[in-house]
Order: sequence, then structure tokens, then C-alpha cells
Amino acid sequence: MNSKVIDSFFEAMSSGDLDTIESLFDERAEFVDMGTGQTMSGIEENMKDVRSWKSTFSDMKVTALRHVESENVVVTEMQFEGTNTGEMEMPDGSKLPATGKSVKMQGCQVIEVENGKMVKGTQYYNPMVMMEQLGLGQ
Repeated sequence: MNSKVIDSFFEAMSSGDLDTIESLFDERAEFVDMGTGQTMSGIEENMKDVRSWKSTFSDMKVTALRHVESENVVVTEMQFEGTNTGEMEMPDGSKLPATGKSVKMQGCQVIEVENGKMVKGTQYYNPMVMMEQLGLGQ
């Protein structure tokens, strides 16, 4: 079941286990974050994105609400929670200071898995929901 790969990824994100996270990315991994418009290619770029999320929301918790699988594709409805304890890097390279406020939002990921590793993915969420909860959307 490829959904177990996604569950392992979410558990590692929540616990901050960067070694496990890195081991779940295939060297060809290409991920698109539809909230920011950014594309991350390869393990290094994807890990940079992971580290950015973890430094921005050090206590982040990612939970799979449900998975739908078809062949090697897993679609996951997910929930994200965290406290903004670090600077948030924006797509243009600027940084917003930590607010200390908490965020709770839902999103969806579509991930292709090959040989137990994530090869391709797209993440969908509404960044304005996050910005409003941080007091930055006004």
C-alpha cells in the first residue's frame, strides 16, 4: 500500500525526523506547491522546502484524514497544524517575522510512489487561510 509511504512522511514531518523524510524522496522527486507556485526538483530542493516548513512551524503536525489510491498514485486529504515560531520565507525570497500564532488548515496532496519512494507530487491548499490565521491577510 503506497499510502503507508505517505503516512510515514507525515509522521516524520510531525516528529521532525529529517533522515526518514529524506529517505522517502526518490532522486527524481519533483513536487509542486500550488499554494506558492514553487516547483522543487530532486532530493536537495525538496529537503530545503521541508526544512523551511519545519523552521517556520517547529511544532507542525500533519495528519492524513483519508487516502484514495489508484495504482501508484495516492491522493490524500490532510490537515496541517502548527505555531509560527520562525520566519516565513516568501516565494520572492523576502521573509516575514514569526507571529507566534497558530494555524490549522486542510489541503490535498497527489503523490506518485515508486519502489517505496515519492517520485512526483502536487500539494493543494489555500495560503490565504494560513495568512489570515497568522494575522497577515488583512
